[in-house]
Amino acid sequence: MSPERAGQGLPVSLRATVTFSNPRFATLFVHDGRAGLFVEQDADLKGVRLVAGDLIEIEGVTGAGLFAPVIRAREIRVLGSGPLPASLRVSGEELSRPDQDSNWVTVEADVREVTQAGSDILLECQAGPCNFTTLIQSGGAQEVVPWDLADRRVRIEGVAATIFNTGRQMTRRLVRVNDVSDVVPLDTNSEGSGPPRMVTIDRLFRVDGPGPGELVRLSGIVHLALPGRGFYLRTEVGSIWVQTAQPIAAVPGSLIEVEGWPRAGKMKPFIRARRATIVGGGVASDPLALAARDALNSRYDSELLAVEADLLDVIRTPEGLTLELRDTNLVFRASLTGSFPHLPDDLRPGSRIRVTGIAEISSSAQVQQPLREDSRLLLRSRSLDDLEVLSRPPWWNLQRAAWAVGSGLVLLLLIYGLAQIRRRREQETQRREFEAVLAERGRFAREIHDSLAQGLTSISLQLECLRDDIAVDPVRALSHVETARALVRESLGEARRTVWNLRPLALGEADLATALQRQAAVLTRDGRVICSQEIEGVPRPLPAEHESALLRIGQEALTNAVRHAGASRIIVRLRFGAGWVTLTVRDDGRGFDVVERVGKGYGLTGMHERVAALGGSLSIDSKPGDGTEVSATLPT
Repeated sequence: MSPERAGQGLPVSLRATVTFSNPRFATLFVHDGRAGLFVEQDADLKGVRLVAGDLIEIEGVTGAGLFAPVIRAREIRVLGSGPLPASLRVSGEELSRPDQDSNWVTVEADVREVTQAGSDILLECQAGPCNFTTLIQSGGAQEVVPWDLADRRVRIEGVAATIFNTGRQMTRRLVRVNDVSDVVPLDTNSEGSGPPRMVTIDRLFRVDGPGPGELVRLSGIVHLALPGRGFYLRTEVGSIWVQTAQPIAAVPGSLIEVEGWPRAGKMKPFIRARRATIVGGGVASDPLALAARDALNSRYDSELLAVEADLLDVIRTPEGLTLELRDTNLVFRASLTGSFPHLPDDLRPGSRIRVTGIAEISSSAQVQQPLREDSRLLLRSRSLDDLEVLSRPPWWNLQRAAWAVGSGLVLLLLIYGLAQIRRRREQETQRREFEAVLAERGRFAREIHDSLAQGLTSISLQLECLRDDIAVDPVRALSHVETARALVRESLGEARRTVWNLRPLALGEADLATALQRQAAVLTRDGRVICSQEIEGVPRPLPAEHESALLRIGQEALTNAVRHAGASRIIVRLRFGAGWVTLTVRDDGRGFDVVERVGKGYGLTGMHERVAALGGSLSIDSKPGDGTEVSATLPT
């Protein structure tokens, strides 16, 4: 069944035998006599205790699973118990195939390592091209851990489980085993059969000495034990690393007897232990005092050394401490495993210290080259007692010198920064003053254009009318003279008001609508142009700058309509909204090309500037022969 079809949740009723169960992690594999399957359990079923061999009946639905289709159990009934089904015998190549997931299998493999994870036993195995881990459920007792399975060939019977990624791809194979007895040693193929031979470590891997296939025995004093990994052992002719995951309560000075197989290491051989036994106590060895450069020799690998060096740095890591050290021109490291909340006060960078530890030498040489001078040295110290401070760092050291230089640079940068800030402020002040001067010049230009220039235009119109009427209608001509005189007085007042930056005289005590009406009456007094005014909404007082701007815009639009457009009718409309006011001046004059006039007329430019200064908008709609409409909207 494909994962897509299984994901539809099809109902399932299945009778099968349990091949592996771990209620703590809700892990359940079953076999129906033909194939194996993984069973997902609802929350209320996760506490059901099942054991291998139980015959059960499952009610549930199909599921896509995270790797292969599964059954999602809603109900599990135990019908009884019986023998496990016959396992499928597979090779390493077959075991590495993803389609073996959940099958009950038997495979022969070589055990490379025996470790523990909590209460479970882990066997790192290899069968042909397949590297896999065998997981054995146990109670965690040390006496049942099969340490002697390391480097032996075995037959394993269990469930082929799978580790996979989010793309439903297999990344690792596991074999889950119910009991230690399901892993059977194959003595005919076991390595190192017969009693172990007592040897000295200097004979390992020589032409006439023991090799990787011979079981050997040796004893010595422990330098340092690394639980779960092994320990360093001092023998009569030197030291050696013993690799074992067997938990041994060994401390420096413990006398241990080891059985195992020699293995070739990077610097010298080591022992992969089959069994390690504490046989007594002894005296911890004294370290060998060497210079760091002299310690870079394969013969000192795994030896307990004491090296004097300068402390460069102390680095805390999740495993413990790492010390950066230097002896003359060689930089190396020392490490301590454990928790160290408090360190000696004098253990500071710059101190001269003596470090005692187990030497681990690694080479960066290529295969065809011998040990090179740039090989690395690591000393594994056993405790803080292995760090002896010989002299404290001098007060005036590189760090303090660097701090002083850095502080001086920071001070200089601060002074420079303050000077730059002051300079930018002065430049900003000058810029604002210059912009204020330009703005004021623009304001005065607009005021002069909208007051004096408009007044002079009106006076000019009255004088032209006077010229036309003085001969035919002296009374009417006298009226034009009086109007011109009034306009002269008003223009003079406007000039004074402009100088003193006061509210436009045209408004006076009147509101905006009245002031616009008066201006229209002056411009259309000769009767050639009819001007009407419309007001929409509820009129209300406006801010002085808003009234002034709208009045000037209205004056400019009326003057243009009378003098330049040849209009016969003008409509002035004021609309008051909730948060805005709009002035519209519409005439039926000759109109003009707006695009062509952009930027050429000071009157139009002044209109735009006034509206933009108050955050409003201005639109001019006109075309030749179709009149002009000027509309200005300001927020209030």
